[in-house]
Amino acid sequence: MLIYRNEIQNERKSMDRDDPIFQEFCGYWQLSEEMIAKASKDELAEVARILAMQSAHMTRKYGKQPLPDLTHLLSATSLDDESIFLLRDGAEALVGVLGSVTSGLLDEIDSPMQ
Repeated sequence: MLIYRNEIQNERKSMDRDDPIFQEFCGYWQLSEEMIAKASKDELAEVARILAMQSAHMTRKYGKQPLPDLTHLLSATSLDDESIFLLRDGAEALVGVLGSVTSGLLDEIDSPMQ
């Protein structure tokens, strides 16, 4: 019973809106929503392609890993620390790729050197 009680307390602690990791996640999530709203369909397709290639790279590097169904995290009312870190890291990655694509940074990299 003590272990279960500690897990509940840890879960409640993790959902603390003042938690810095949770705050980072919220910031990245809000920024990603704004960036997605401004991005074109072609830019979003490029983001999806890049993220798919990153996933394929990790599979080749570390082998095929079972992918858990993580969609429940997007509507969860309580999260543990590991889930909050995962959401923050995922939102940060999305913002990074969105920023690279929508800023034209990738176009500069792809252009021939003169």
